[in-house]
Amino acid sequence: MKPFKKTAEPKQTALILPGGGARAAYQVGALKALAELNPGDEEHHPFPILSGTSSGALNAVSIASQTGTFQEACLGLENLWSILTTDHVYRSDWPGIIRNAWRLFVSLFNAGIAVGRPVGLLDNKPLKDMLRERIDFSGIGRNLQSGKLHAVSVTAMNYTEGVSVSFFQGGPGNSEWQRWRRQGIPTPLQLRHLIASTAIPTIFPPQRIGRCYYGDGALRQLTPISPALHLGAEKVLIISTAGHRRSYEKPYRRIHSPAFGEVLGHLLNSAFMDSLETDIEHLEKVNELLSLIPEKALKEKEISYKPVDIHVLSPSVDIDNLAEQYISSLPRSLRLFLRVTGSSSQKSGVNIASYLLFAPEFCQHLIDLGYEDTMANQEQLKTFLS
Repeated sequence: MKPFKKTAEPKQTALILPGGGARAAYQVGALKALAELNPGDEEHHPFPILSGTSSGALNAVSIASQTGTFQEACLGLENLWSILTTDHVYRSDWPGIIRNAWRLFVSLFNAGIAVGRPVGLLDNKPLKDMLRERIDFSGIGRNLQSGKLHAVSVTAMNYTEGVSVSFFQGGPGNSEWQRWRRQGIPTPLQLRHLIASTAIPTIFPPQRIGRCYYGDGALRQLTPISPALHLGAEKVLIISTAGHRRSYEKPYRRIHSPAFGEVLGHLLNSAFMDSLETDIEHLEKVNELLSLIPEKALKEKEISYKPVDIHVLSPSVDIDNLAEQYISSLPRSLRLFLRVTGSSSQKSGVNIASYLLFAPEFCQHLIDLGYEDTMANQEQLKTFLS
């Protein structure tokens, strides 16, 4: 296979990795294929700007912290996901779940405020311990200093102030930004930023940073592409964890009042998918409008907007349906919770299990799917990234 052809003055290309819990294994397979198509060297990185949210932030930071080649970084990320189990991410034993459920219940009698440390249905301490051991955050600074990377961004939701915050390291000078319900804060990225971004609402406890508490970055992230643009991106490659603009069949089914699990599943799908698809559509419309304006008129009016090249990689199959095959890999405690709450019912088209299925078999299936989908798009990718 021929690698991507590099131009003399390439545009700043950003890699955007949105969240989706265990679904982010799909991104690992896509990155594996991209590394084969464009291995590069230690001084060249095909994506100098990395922007991640939730589990996508884990993938972005993992790659950004590796000081070897892009291919070595992707191999290290694949190795991490290939050994991943639920026990590496959260406690699923009955004592742990009962303890968290009790603390949630007690908080209801304290104005809804947790007593002591923050609460969630599952304890994500195993994830903290694993990331502390596997990721060298100082490698991000070394890659930025060497010029291999331009900027890295991790987005989290500020529960205290109700805004989406993109913590970033690197980027152009004075690149801090403030917009409606979103802001960018320059800071050396650390473990707490990553844990905050991956704290799925109600599932994992919030993470304190400074005086504020933060949760999953997909919440209130109205414009998932904007952090990369603020950091200087002129081209963006998005590896989605949901089918982009897929067509939905409407088979006949009995209508019933939605179960609690169905409602929660739709909330998670809305947080992780809807904003991204809306932002992609908005960016494409802006590009279309800019293409209709003569370049001379843009200069005369001093319009600073420029078209942004965009390419989206997304699963060719429905991951919700795919997760149904692997639910038996979940711990018994979670299977019982999903069954009782209706969280794994495909009648509603949502499946919370797809976010929590950190099982080797399911993750490997998604890695293989991401690899195959990317290889199937290699000609378009070569044109886009050349």
